[in-house]
Amino acid sequence: MNKIRIEELNRKAHDLRIRFLDIFTALGYGHLTTAYSETEILVALYYEVMQYDAKDWKEDNHDFLFMSKGHGAGMIYPILEDVGLITNEELHDMLRLGGNAFISRKFFLPGFEFYGGSLGMGLGMAAGLAYALKMNRDNKMVFCVLGDAECYEGSIWEAVLFAAHNQLNNLIVIVDRNYMGCSDFTENMCRLEPFDDKWKAFGWETKKVDGHSIGALVDAMGQIRARITSSPLCIVAETVKGKGLDSVSNIPLMHGYMPSGKDIDEAYENVKLL
Repeated sequence: MNKIRIEELNRKAHDLRIRFLDIFTALGYGHLTTAYSETEILVALYYEVMQYDAKDWKEDNHDFLFMSKGHGAGMIYPILEDVGLITNEELHDMLRLGGNAFISRKFFLPGFEFYGGSLGMGLGMAAGLAYALKMNRDNKMVFCVLGDAECYEGSIWEAVLFAAHNQLNNLIVIVDRNYMGCSDFTENMCRLEPFDDKWKAFGWETKKVDGHSIGALVDAMGQIRARITSSPLCIVAETVKGKGLDSVSNIPLMHGYMPSGKDIDEAYENVKLL
């Protein structure tokens, strides 16, 4: 990627963090820290890597994204609005507490295939779709965003085994490696390291990158449609939970944090300085 494009996408990530604040402070709920840790990951996917037509989204004419890390799904909504997959009115209707779309339509929105829980479900679904695409000789790619603490789930490693055994080189996992779960640092709760070596041992091609460097993320996925390996790919994206809002970054028990009251103005000021 050239420097001009990287700068453009960095500004996009900055603007999306602010838009996230607009949406979710008005609603009064959300998971800011987990959304901010993955922002550059999603920008790299939606604006540079995934192939889709926002003006003609059909069942089978696009790459597929599974947000297994369901608590981070809030950052998808400003992106879907920005790229034109949903309107501003649709966004607010879908997210208002008690709205029909928030409860029952979240699996049928354009722009992604799934988000939600319980944690650990998304990768199995992504692997199943990748397997079906291979059987049908369809060259679409399947992407799955995981949280690192989500990788405590046994269902994750069952899917990891399945994908490697079936040589699903059309499956790309990006792990948001922010080193935190909902209550503490992962290495305090149940040590994951050496994390990337575990994926390698299960038969995956594995890359570790700076998860806030859009250039590094795009480079790591730059040749995914021409890889000669039969292995699925795992990108361990090292991030900071709460990136952009220093007052809550890398602090335990801030998993479900959304600013309220006077903290909202402070949050805007801090994010604008990023």
